[in-house]
This record gives sequence, C-alpha cells and structure tokens, in this order.
Amino acid sequence: MLIMICKAKNNDNPYYFCSMTVRQFISEQSDPKREIMTILRSWILDLGAHTQEKLSYKIPYFYFYGTLCFLHPEEDGVDLGFTKGYELSDDQKILEAHGRKHVKSITFYSLAQLEEYEDPIRRLLNEAAILNEYQHKRKLKNKK
Repeated sequence: MLIMICKAKNNDNPYYFCSMTVRQFISEQSDPKREIMTILRSWILDLGAHTQEKLSYKIPYFYFYGTLCFLHPEEDGVDLGFTKGYELSDDQKILEAHGRKHVKSITFYSLAQLEEYEDPIRRLLNEAAILNEYQHKRKLKNKK
C-alpha cells in the first residue's frame, strides 16, 4: 500500500502520513471527476479477479497480468491512459498519444461523454487485458 503525505485535519500537525486506497483517492475528487472515475474504475474491475489496483505516482493504476491503465484527474476532466496504448487497435481512433511513445489516452469531461464511449472503452479495456495476459503467458512459456 502506498504511503502518502496527506493534509491533517487539525492545526497541530500540518502533515501526517496516511495510507490511501484508490477508492479513497477517488472519493476526494470533485464532481464530475469523482463520478467519471468511479464508473471507469468499475469497468476496469469488471475485467476479472486478476485485476488489481493501487496508487502509484500519486494516481490510480490498474494491473491485469502487468500494468494495464491509469486514471489521471485533470483540471477539467479525467484521463484514462493505457500503458501499452500503442499496441491497441483503437478502430474508432479515440485514443491520443500527446507525443508519448507508448501511452495513449482519452480524456473524459462529462458523464454524457463517458456514456457515449462506453462500448469502445470496454472493448479497449478487454483488448488491453487480453494482450497483457497473452504476453505474460508467453514470457512464462519462454522461461521453461
């Protein structure tokens, strides 16, 4: 579990160490970011029992046989980033590289936009999970 520096609730100690879960991190976001992150988190966790989450680099990361994706709250939205986005098919061309070599992402600004992209996002999440599982099993096979 990640140890973060969090603002204290009393004036005696301006900072204290605390453990924060992904759920707690999301709950501290303002609307509509909180709602968008909650829905995206549920879609990611729907991938199955092998899905894990943790705060890394101060944002939620999700793992499925390796790093899968992350949620990054932006000033006016939430960025869903795929760590191996360059390997995804992205038939609808909704992911953007923003000058990055491997990571591709999409930023959601409203619940309406999120609902509009539910099917392609779920397809991309499934594709990313299948890719990670395949690469993981291939590495194991090559070690034998």
